Amino acid sequence: MANFSYYALTRQGVEVRGQVQADDINAAQQDLRQQGFNVMELKPKREGSIFFGQANFSDWLASQRSVSSSALIFFFRQMAFMLKAGLAVAQALELAEAQVASARLNLTLRIMLKDIEAGQSLSLAMKKHPAVFSDMMVNLVVAGETTGDLSSIMERLAIHLDKKSALRAQMTNAMIYPCIVVFAAIGVGVFMVVKIIPQFAKFLSGKGKVLPPSTQMLIDISDAIRSHGVLIIGVLIAFILFILICYQTRIGRLVTDNVLLRVPVMGNMLVTGSMAQLSWGLSILLRSGVPVFEAMKVTSHLLNNKVYANQLMVCSDKIWQGKDIARSLDHPKIPPLVVHMIAVGEKTGSLDNILEELGVYYESLLAVAIKRLSAMIEPAMILVIGGMVGFVYYAFFQALFSLVN
Repeated sequence: MANFSYYALTRQGVEVRGQVQADDINAAQQDLRQQGFNVMELKPKREGSIFFGQANFSDWLASQRSVSSSALIFFFRQMAFMLKAGLAVAQALELAEAQVASARLNLTLRIMLKDIEAGQSLSLAMKKHPAVFSDMMVNLVVAGETTGDLSSIMERLAIHLDKKSALRAQMTNAMIYPCIVVFAAIGVGVFMVVKIIPQFAKFLSGKGKVLPPSTQMLIDISDAIRSHGVLIIGVLIAFILFILICYQTRIGRLVTDNVLLRVPVMGNMLVTGSMAQLSWGLSILLRSGVPVFEAMKVTSHLLNNKVYANQLMVCSDKIWQGKDIARSLDHPKIPPLVVHMIAVGEKTGSLDNILEELGVYYESLLAVAIKRLSAMIEPAMILVIGGMVGFVYYAFFQALFSLVN
């Protein structure tokens, strides 16, 4: 038996609030009607919510954590396997909850299980947890409930998350080495400014000779950095904070994302990654039976770049007005190949297959672009560090030659 909170009207129109105990939400509603109540609102009552809406401190602590992509992939694969085996959704959730390692996901599944046992659908139970399940996941589950093929939807979600995680991992791995080299370059520069160049300047100034221009410039740069180092660091921090604050606004993020797309090399990589996400997202949604205009809106939330996200929202409105997808999607920042292939898919009736092939194509392009970027950054960083050290040596030997002469 479960407890339910209700808000209802009597036959006389008097508002009544209270609690009722029943096996499920349907039984509770029927019981209230038999008592002569017109039920306006009925929902399960959460017991013992004493820690900011949670039953205990451990649940509250779990609610503050995030859910990793690997945990969600494991969950969706489990659900696909169990639903294919013929288990009911509630049984599958109960088994999945017992095997999930993520504390936040475990808590979410326990809450969802109570909602489903109270008579709610899986999609509605998922929709209550937007921090765990995205709009795309909810929409796909709605499509799966409509078609009766939830197991395939769960499998597609696992595949989509796996590919998205792989793309993110490729980007992260590609940037690890350049970041290490950049920090090494900064460390070398700071060491020379603080330790090497001041000793060098002290030695040369004691000789009373006019220094070569390169040596004087090196000493002047070192003195300026040491004298105004705090101010320089403060300006850099303020500039970074300004960019971050602007990026939180709609206009600022749109302008920033537009500028990033114009950066050489990096811009092309961002375009390729966005097209891979766009193609995969639309392919999965359309294959699952989601309408095109709705699929455009859902996919827009998957894209990190606001230029493409806004264009998909505009495209969705145009499709709703009766225009075709290819012309609605046409935009200077969207590669012509994508528009042409979508036009072909519309004409042949195989849009989901075309989009899947585009996703594979752009995913392979992204892998090549990441390797190329890594190959370009490595020698560039070596040249930067070598140039810094080489300039110091050049200025030093110029000064020595000047003293000898």
